[in-house]
Amino acid sequence: MTNREQLMQELEQAPDDLVEAVLDFLRRVKVLRKNHPLAKFAGILSDSEAEELQRTIAAECRQVDLHEW
Repeated sequence: MTNREQLMQELEQAPDDLVEAVLDFLRRVKVLRKNHPLAKFAGILSDSEAEELQRTIAAECRQVDLHEW
């Protein structure tokens, strides 16, 4: 099941006040993303490219050499 399908299933079962809160949140995020200076870069990587980038960052950028200094 995709995230979208899971969200739709949850929303179908949620009370109206929660659905309204989620809708309000989505509207605010949409406005922020549209006006954010980095918004033009959203979605430019495929899922496989993003996963590879995450693996590379985890393997190479999050390592601390305590004896370096």
